[in-house]
Amino acid sequence: MLNKTLIAASSLLVLAGCASAPQPYQPLPPVKVITETVEMEIYQPPLPQEITLNDVEWKIITNSPCKSATGEDTVAGGAKYYTTERFAYEDYVKEDGSTATRIVRDTEGKRVELEPLTDKHGDVIEVCGNLQQKIAEVESLMDGPFVVLALTPKGYEKMAANLQDIKRYINQQKEIIYYYREATKPKGNKGWQEENAERQQAQLDAAEADNQQSQPPQPQPQSQGFSLNPFKLFSN
Repeated sequence: MLNKTLIAASSLLVLAGCASAPQPYQPLPPVKVITETVEMEIYQPPLPQEITLNDVEWKIITNSPCKSATGEDTVAGGAKYYTTERFAYEDYVKEDGSTATRIVRDTEGKRVELEPLTDKHGDVIEVCGNLQQKIAEVESLMDGPFVVLALTPKGYEKMAANLQDIKRYINQQKEIIYYYREATKPKGNKGWQEENAERQQAQLDAAEADNQQSQPPQPQPQSQGFSLNPFKLFSN
């Protein structure tokens, strides 16, 4: 009876020793990263139409120098103004049949000077700058009284600076719009394939690095913790 009890106890100790022995490390299955790139359909609004500017005609009006009036001329519409030409001019026909203007010369080949015009009091009429001529031109164009919207040279300089600043702002906004259009426009099959391959490789590299950091060290081979020989244990 005693021998049977000792044998049963020894069997239990052997089973307990086997159960408590360390098991070899089983590595985790490799991480599979599957990336599917889907091209986003981002609406690309059309750019605004190009700016179509109207031609602006500037009329420069001066009040100097003052010259003696030597004649009269008319603009379209019949308005008259004084001229200050020094010499007389005439129209002539060239050899090819076209007409041109030239200075009138006397028999000796000298240029013919125009006589100054006088008013009813006999005073020479003077014309300062081109004011009278521009008044006649504006009244003819407007078919009404002469009106001037004037700018001083300093005011014109400020207006030009404002226009340049507006142009600068529009150009910078256009660069921003072009940047986002290029960044969000469809890249086509080849472009997306290359970008997808780069992203997949980057994700695989990152996953492999994470696995290496989280993997515990491999156990070194060693002998069993203990082994029991029931016959040797109780041989004494």
